[in-house]
Amino acid sequence: MKKKYLLLEFAIVFIFLLLPPIFVSKAEIPPSLSKGAFSFAFLPQLFIAILLNFQWRKKAALTKKKSFEKHISILKWGTITFGFLMLIFALILALQMIFEKTSSADDFSSNLSSALVFEPRFLFFLSIVLNFLAGAFFEEVLYREFFPKTLYALLDGISSDKMKVAVRIFVEASAVLIFAAAHRYMGIFAVANAALCAIALRNCYVKTEAAYTGAVVHFFYNMINLFFLLRPAMG
Repeated sequence: MKKKYLLLEFAIVFIFLLLPPIFVSKAEIPPSLSKGAFSFAFLPQLFIAILLNFQWRKKAALTKKKSFEKHISILKWGTITFGFLMLIFALILALQMIFEKTSSADDFSSNLSSALVFEPRFLFFLSIVLNFLAGAFFEEVLYREFFPKTLYALLDGISSDKMKVAVRIFVEASAVLIFAAAHRYMGIFAVANAALCAIALRNCYVKTEAAYTGAVVHFFYNMINLFFLLRPAMG
């Protein structure tokens, strides 16, 4: 892909997908989901994620041996990354308890909890699972794949050998910071949590060369967070 078209694509994605979350003031859920109904809000995110992922996905065929090694690597780094995320979760939770801080995530959990009174609950929980799964895949493709890979491609031609380290630091740090900034509305602890998780998930992507691994880990991590938020309402 020519750089001018890649730059145009990056600008569009940056303006319409990466910047808006930074200026969100509070956590919101789809109107239909807040009423306990099934929500299709995940479909646009899923569609965009599939398109962006397809652009960067490797098309080279793998031999059986390489395929086996690939699966082992995915299982290994997926497990390691999930372990790191749970340690981060415990650390942030402990800090919040020590400093007795709350965030707008409490409003989010309150809205979801109120939807638990609606029946049938199956559709409500199915909708949550699908929305969280699509959201995790969307964020992994956007922040761990598209953003850094596109920046690397755009900066490749203008970076000398001496600048490669600086370029790498700039790209990786930018990917972490912009993801962390997208959680600004939830408070300082959420920003710190997002930054640490971004580092672990980006490393997972680099090691496995697949957004799917991080997406699954990210999804389970978010579901565990959700369980702790909704546990009082679930009884």
